[in-house]
Amino acid sequence: MSNSYLQLRRIAFSGPKKMAEMTFSNGVNVICGASDTGKSFLAESIDFMLGGSVLRDIPERTPFGEVQFDLDVTSGEKWRFYRASSGGNFKAENLRDEEAKIEVLRKDHSHCKTDNMSGFLLDKIGLLGKRILRSKKNGTTQSLSFRNLARLALVQEGEIQQTGSPFWGGQYTLKTAELATIKLLLTGVDDSDVVATARGGTDSAKQIELIDELLAEIRQEIADVGKEEVDLKEQIGRLDETIERRRETLKSIQAKLDSLLAQRRKLMDVRTAIQDRLDEIANLLTRFDLLLEHYAVDIGRLTAIQESGAMFAHVESVFCPLCGAPPEAQQHAAACDGNVEAIVQAATAEIEKITRLKDELQATVADLKSEAVSLEEELSNKNDEYEHVNAQIQETIVPTVSEERASFSELIEKRAEVHLGLDLYARAAKLEERRAALEQEEGEERSSGAIVSGLPDSIAHDFSLRVSKLLKEWDFPGDCLVHFDKETTDFVIDGKPRGSRGKGLRAITHAAVTIALLEYCLENDLPHPGFVVLDSPLLAYFKPEGDEDRQLQGTNLKESFYSYLIDHHSADSQIVIVENQHPPDSVLGGLRMTVFTGNPNEGREGFL
Repeated sequence: MSNSYLQLRRIAFSGPKKMAEMTFSNGVNVICGASDTGKSFLAESIDFMLGGSVLRDIPERTPFGEVQFDLDVTSGEKWRFYRASSGGNFKAENLRDEEAKIEVLRKDHSHCKTDNMSGFLLDKIGLLGKRILRSKKNGTTQSLSFRNLARLALVQEGEIQQTGSPFWGGQYTLKTAELATIKLLLTGVDDSDVVATARGGTDSAKQIELIDELLAEIRQEIADVGKEEVDLKEQIGRLDETIERRRETLKSIQAKLDSLLAQRRKLMDVRTAIQDRLDEIANLLTRFDLLLEHYAVDIGRLTAIQESGAMFAHVESVFCPLCGAPPEAQQHAAACDGNVEAIVQAATAEIEKITRLKDELQATVADLKSEAVSLEEELSNKNDEYEHVNAQIQETIVPTVSEERASFSELIEKRAEVHLGLDLYARAAKLEERRAALEQEEGEERSSGAIVSGLPDSIAHDFSLRVSKLLKEWDFPGDCLVHFDKETTDFVIDGKPRGSRGKGLRAITHAAVTIALLEYCLENDLPHPGFVVLDSPLLAYFKPEGDEDRQLQGTNLKESFYSYLIDHHSADSQIVIVENQHPPDSVLGGLRMTVFTGNPNEGREGFL
């Protein structure tokens, strides 16, 4: 074996106060256990350290600022890579040479250079400087990046169950390059010798190329929607019916709320009017109390005049103490200019008048106090009515209206999302219609010197036999007759396209293709990363879909799968399996297993 291959040894997240790490050995490594314990995040982290652009942000990642990644090369080298968990460039440390300086590796690929992570890894496996076909029409090529290989060695859960080919990620603009990568691995021959054709082409050809790019983007968006057009149309009909019902319900509740608000507003006005009258009565009573005090003072003064005048009228006449004049000689009228009897009579009349006014005022005060008592009772009743209506509004109607409005808004948003999905289908249909018209205008313009891409027939046949042999070893149901369909770039198993099966069978067959690629390259001394990471290849056992997946649960495929890997991948190669379920007890002695319990009090809780 002249080619060198890579082996995973360790991945660790480090922070100021803690570190979480996972180590790997040659042969079969299994990471299994409860859901939401970081198994899939482990696979994503390995991809991130192999040049992936973004690491998913999860709460458990917060305490860690750096990721460390150890790789061995079968030639004997040992390397440790460092990268900030937020992304960016890499640092590389040679663990075999203590005196070697740490190198900085850029995150972006650069052709024929090893100062970047992609070129560094490609150099270790003998693929530095290789080129792959980019456009078979124009004969253009592109530099091979390690990212072209990463998806063939590390298959994450969302990819392993996809309906498309294991060799193709689904983006039409990348299809030629991805198939050229497979051809390079299976033949050892790259596309450096391809000579680009003249630039230009017809306007129709350029438009078709642009439409293909737009269609690829729209189809990816449609795939993200995850529903067929007919399902979206049915859903929009159901949503319209539900929205109409909710609108009527909301209208009825809103009318009730408006009625109660009007009633509360009326009660508030009545309360305000009553309170204003009570305040007015209180002000009048205060003023009337002062007036009664004045009346009392006036009556007291007049009574004193009345009494003193009466006493003066009945006093016996005597000689003047000053001049000694006899009573008959005294001139009283001339001295005091008044008639005592008239004054007394006037005081008496004034007392009667003030007394009458006082009685009238006291009657008015009594009426006002009676009115105040009545008004206070009415105000109390209105307050009770107001609180009852307000409680109805605040505790019953308002929450109901809020809930209905929120639900109605969610339905409107959902309908907008569905309309967006339908719009994607409509746009795709228009683009496809336009593309067909352009193709018809352009005709079948094929020259004898056109570039042939894809796998050679002999290689496709040999590789299909390898996949067939592997499925038989795993006790896959059926005759396991496999052939490669060049049109779909996928495999047909026992006459049935792989992509048309349930997601569990798609996952296990995707795993078979990935492992067969590793074995084919190792046996034929062809370049390959040298390891395989599979996230949920035995999905049919955990989340079956359809009768085919459920039938698979009753077979011994799971035990045969692990037994085969142990027998064929013990020292010179490396397989990492990420699964929910544990391997069968009968194979535990031949593999390295790490269990994430999901329980902080039992074993290892999770990755981080």
